[in-house]
Amino acid sequence: MSDTAAPDGPDAVPEVPAAPAAAPAPLRLLGRAAWLVGALAFALRAVWVLAFARVPTGLSDPFLYHGYGLRIAAGRGYRSLVDDLTAYYPPGYPYLVGGLYKLADLVGLDGHRALVVGLAQSAMWAVAAMAVVVTGRALWEPPVPGGPGWGARAGVAGGLVLACWPNLITYAGAYLSESIFVCVLAVALAALSLAARAPAWGRRWWWSVAVAALFLGAATMVRPQVLLGLPLVAVAWLVGGLGWRRTLVLAAACTVGVAGFVVPWAIRNQGVFGHPVLVSTNGGDNLCVGFHPGAGGGFEIPPYCDTGEFWNNGHAAEFRRNGETRRRAVDWVTAHPAELPWLSARKLWYTYRADDDGLQAAESYGRDVFLDPPWRGLWVGLGHVYYALVMVAALVGLVAGSRRAWSARPRDAAVLAMVAMAVAGMLVPVLFFGDTRFKVPTTPLFALFAGLAVVAMTRWGRRDQPAPAQDGGRPPDASS
Repeated sequence: MSDTAAPDGPDAVPEVPAAPAAAPAPLRLLGRAAWLVGALAFALRAVWVLAFARVPTGLSDPFLYHGYGLRIAAGRGYRSLVDDLTAYYPPGYPYLVGGLYKLADLVGLDGHRALVVGLAQSAMWAVAAMAVVVTGRALWEPPVPGGPGWGARAGVAGGLVLACWPNLITYAGAYLSESIFVCVLAVALAALSLAARAPAWGRRWWWSVAVAALFLGAATMVRPQVLLGLPLVAVAWLVGGLGWRRTLVLAAACTVGVAGFVVPWAIRNQGVFGHPVLVSTNGGDNLCVGFHPGAGGGFEIPPYCDTGEFWNNGHAAEFRRNGETRRRAVDWVTAHPAELPWLSARKLWYTYRADDDGLQAAESYGRDVFLDPPWRGLWVGLGHVYYALVMVAALVGLVAGSRRAWSARPRDAAVLAMVAMAVAGMLVPVLFFGDTRFKVPTTPLFALFAGLAVVAMTRWGRRDQPAPAQDGGRPPDASS
């Protein structure tokens, strides 16, 4: 299909323009539109936080993070509820909460800690929305200057999708790691896209690789599963023709970035546990929840995973439990391989079936319900409709973008890398267990491809307006 003509027929999927060559003029990373999208994302969340910010209650993840934050702010370090040193959860979010609590204490806002955390997380979502705008521009900006092109419009549309997403608005007030993780991941994705587009070995390329490595390292301390996407990104770069040298430099830089965060923490853990623990000790529990006799795919506390020791028995028991539950999960998987396909499908169902997990977390999972009927029903209904529309658009954009990136000559490494990261995000629940929270880390990519689909659909029936000239998937001087 020609890139200058709209599809024929109402059921046709619009073509996505081929990825452009490098623009003659430098790409403006943060134009006025990006700042406006960020301001909108912050404003929507700030209103929510000002109305509903509260400290979590009950024994759940949000309440535990609150407790970690209190002890870290008091200078006692990362300690469990029984005041013992721990590494059960990755340390990134506990230390963020602790730092914000300390800041609140210093400025006299110790009675408004939830408000401080909520506004800080609102700012993180604003940065994430702006990063989506940058990523869209990097992927699809036309090579000719003047006027908003596909990249500008698709990037802004994707940023708006993320900014206005109801479920993600509620996450600003929830004591969960999604806010900081989505922020650092979205910046890393933008940097990876810019690195794939920039001329090889130039200043912009080196800066993009350095930023990607730094933020991927930070993301690892919040959710180590982000590392699943790096091998797929490397494959995408190789398939896209960016060459072994550039791919190896990216891999080396990301390894250094991750090590810069992980190694100091691993040294601390060696001193605490007397054994190597790179990031956290909850991996065994997460595996065993997903792989045990009678596993249904969702979260549960199965008797099979009961070792007789829990986090409240001290750090030595915490370490032993992690190893034992991991061993039990692996034993079950190796003994029941035929059950894995159906179990994986169930995990995906539990992950993508609904989109009100942010509100549940903000309400301490039913222990502090603050939205009463009919407002609760209206908000949840709006969220589900919005979510369904976004995911349909994201699927269209993902398929169309993947098809065009693969068929381009040379193949488009930048777009293929984003597809690879989306696939990696969807693999996480398959490898552990299904939960609606587990789709949130991939929402910047869903928003990006949904924005592409929305802008592509605006071309239907506009045959008289040819698209800007396209010239393949990477700059002429981008080869190794």
